[in-house]
Amino acid sequence: MKLKKILTYILIITLFSGMCIFSETDNDSDHSQEYKIKDDKFFRSLFKDEGLIWTSPFRFSATDWLYTIGILGITGYMIANDESIYDRFKAYQNKNEWVSDLSPTLTLLGDGNVNLGITGLFFLTGAIFKDEKSKDTAKLLLMSLIHSGIVVQLGKHLAGRQRPEAENGVDKWAGPSGFFKRYKNSADMFYDAFPSGHTITAWATATVIAHQYNKNFIVPFLSYSLATLAGISRITEDKHWLSDVFFGAVLGFAIGKFVYRKRSGKFLLSPYISGDKYGVNIGFKL
Repeated sequence: MKLKKILTYILIITLFSGMCIFSETDNDSDHSQEYKIKDDKFFRSLFKDEGLIWTSPFRFSATDWLYTIGILGITGYMIANDESIYDRFKAYQNKNEWVSDLSPTLTLLGDGNVNLGITGLFFLTGAIFKDEKSKDTAKLLLMSLIHSGIVVQLGKHLAGRQRPEAENGVDKWAGPSGFFKRYKNSADMFYDAFPSGHTITAWATATVIAHQYNKNFIVPFLSYSLATLAGISRITEDKHWLSDVFFGAVLGFAIGKFVYRKRSGKFLLSPYISGDKYGVNIGFKL
């Protein structure tokens, strides 16, 4: 792989490096006044948080930049070696049938619908058993999933990276032009590899749950372990390269931690029934 291409890929990654460690720079006290506005609405607050995410590099400390450089370095190294790494994964998978047997199930842990289901289960559990912590967890999960979806789609559109399944393990980056072809030609549905959407979703979910229930070390251990397995399954399912998975995990962790710090205990999410109408009220505590 030519150095020029590698540098181009790293430049694309840099566009997203702001999300990598914003959870380190945005302390609980930072911007606290922004969330004490009377009658602050769900979507208004969502837009505020998105603004904080994308502008986070402007608030980086020296330590934050060191973290970012390290993450970019690791991701760049993976990109340069993704094809050979993928070949090793597939060689191991071909020799061990259990990998192919488990992979389709594990990959569901990063599916958006499955994670929405997990969110719903937390909310229902909290509503039925009057467990405020469970309901709060559901609220934080909902916000983290929304942020993850926005970030990952912007990343995919900018990168336009080909999935491994497209040409049997050949890595290609077409940039935005490659991704947008998918809207014109169904044959170009493979240019959306970077970063991994399943991985960012799994890690955002795992991070919120791990932080909410961190008093029992089993919960964080299981949460992050399952998220890791979900990410690895994206490689064995021929959907992603290792760098897609690694960077998706970093983003998912950062988003989950950001939401936990900024919104924990500040949501108001409750069902309503009025005549023949029903739905969900979403807002924030003052």
